[in-house]
Amino acid sequence: MIHPQTEELRKEYNPEGSELRNLQMKMLDILIKVTDICDKHGIQYWLSGGTLLGAIRHGGFIPWDDDVDIELMWSDYKKLLKILPKELPADMYLQTPKEKSYRMLFSKVRDRNSRIDSEEDNMARYTEKGVYIDLFVEERSYKWLKSFVDFFYGRAFRRLKRGHPFHSFRYFYEYTISLFLYPIGIALKYMARALCAITKPDNILHSYGIGNTTNHNASYMFPTSKVTFEGRSFSAPKEPETYLSKQYGDYMHIPPKDKRATHFMKVTYL
Repeated sequence: MIHPQTEELRKEYNPEGSELRNLQMKMLDILIKVTDICDKHGIQYWLSGGTLLGAIRHGGFIPWDDDVDIELMWSDYKKLLKILPKELPADMYLQTPKEKSYRMLFSKVRDRNSRIDSEEDNMARYTEKGVYIDLFVEERSYKWLKSFVDFFYGRAFRRLKRGHPFHSFRYFYEYTISLFLYPIGIALKYMARALCAITKPDNILHSYGIGNTTNHNASYMFPTSKVTFEGRSFSAPKEPETYLSKQYGDYMHIPPKDKRATHFMKVTYL
């Protein structure tokens, strides 16, 4: 059931024609293009995080939110990364962890005709810095195992990608240590995947190296269902309410005003 305050909140935060609403519509356009490609090729995805919360609580974007997340299992994620460069329209760009100075271990699809002003993008040396949606990769694993691998793998990856080893003594120390820890992290990642391929855990977690160890269960994740988001049908976990309760607790509660955070500081459309 849509929260009764939704219309009031939309008038306050994202009325039609507002800067935030225009940004949300740009993200929605990217989301539609990406998920249409997923549907075309039988690739399973689902809305996640605040995007799923918005779909259930508000029927679309959380009125003050400027973020879109989808998740895919590892095998589907790899398949999608091969397809997107061939099928995305010319005004969209796939950004992956292979890109120089991109410090995330998940991917983004960006709009080429805009530029966002954020601390992460301003520090980076890559050129495509437009509005984006996040493509998170998920795996069957154990929370303790992921945390152990992340300590070596994710941290070292981000520090090496940050570069600037001579910026300060701290940067030099972290960069040097990471040169040793990163190969260990890669080895641990493959060992963890081998273990989980044998034991087949029901836990669904962000892939190794990505933060957020929220532990979901395959029993309420699959097979995926459908939800309505901004008047369109998208894939969602099998039991979205169970997913949201695990992640947010009382997810229908509207947070106080000082907790309604956004991520972007400024967007310029080219």
